Amino acid sequence: MKGITSKNANVQLNSGFETLSLHLQETMCLTLNADKGTSVEMLITYDGTQADLHIDVNAADDCELRLLFWSEMNEPVHFELTINAQTNSKVHIGIADLQAAEADYRIKTMLCHEGAEVNVTSACLAYHKHWLMNMEHQKAHTSSLMKNFAVTSENGDYRMEACGSIQKGAYECSSHQTSRVLTMSDNHQCEVIPLLLIDENEVKASHATAVGQPDEGQLYYLKSRGLSTKHALGLLKLGYLLPITEVISDAQIQKQLRMQIEEKVMKHD
Repeated sequence: MKGITSKNANVQLNSGFETLSLHLQETMCLTLNADKGTSVEMLITYDGTQADLHIDVNAADDCELRLLFWSEMNEPVHFELTINAQTNSKVHIGIADLQAAEADYRIKTMLCHEGAEVNVTSACLAYHKHWLMNMEHQKAHTSSLMKNFAVTSENGDYRMEACGSIQKGAYECSSHQTSRVLTMSDNHQCEVIPLLLIDENEVKASHATAVGQPDEGQLYYLKSRGLSTKHALGLLKLGYLLPITEVISDAQIQKQLRMQIEEKVMKHD
């Protein structure tokens, strides 16, 4: 596993699977570069003291990136991610934050070249998590997808603003988003703001949002199979969060991540 502690770092991404650990102190600026035609998967964990983390992901022509950012922060973090997708590149970013620390996420994607495709998936236990996602379609034949999953705790504070923007001339683009939030009590703050800003006619765009408490019918079914209320609720929470593990295709890594999610969920109030 590579480890980075310096305030400024450039990492060249090579084809295959790698892991990277970031140890944060105050501010870190990280640039991840993928050359033309490379196929990269990477699990990136980050921990440390209260910090600002700024990341630029540059995907060259015809490359495929699957990057999963996994928080291990026990102190507040400000996380900024900019994605630059070149011609016919395919980028799938996952961000998982199951920690109790406050976090502020800002994700910006610029689709400036035809054929570029960017998917961003987020999953969090929302003690205090605020998100702002922007997908900017500047060229034709680009596509984006945002999938956001959250489980709020007692006194939780979750805010998701997801914006898909299609500019004039970016015809035959697709911009889709979906957000699902499971609220575990009445005592929480939860706000989901889906936005579509479209200045072109020949496009496909959609948004869907679901926010609510555990379904009584599902709980009854699970409890009728002998599960306690705690375990039944745990399974429902897992259903919201486990999709984040699919960003990485390695079966062993997926298993390890699922175990971490299960451990966090069972401790989650």
